[in-house]
Amino acid sequence: MSKQYHAYFSQKQKKIPCRIYNREGKHLYKNNHTNIYLTTNGKEVEITEVSEKGLNHKKYFTDSIYLGIVTKWMRCHYD
Repeated sequence: MSKQYHAYFSQKQKKIPCRIYNREGKHLYKNNHTNIYLTTNGKEVEITEVSEKGLNHKKYFTDSIYLGIVTKWMRCHYD
């Protein structure tokens, strides 16, 4: 990542179903997932949202936790 990104985690946001369609717009899949990123100190963190600019994430998800700057996306995490 050449830019700095701010990471957030919210259990409420994590529970919101993610709707995925195939290329023909059919076969709706509901697959909840989060992403695993590395922090600046090399620790893996599970996030529900990442933003180039800092957000007032608690405005949308009252249980939001700011996880700091992340440096690299690692993988998806599926429940």
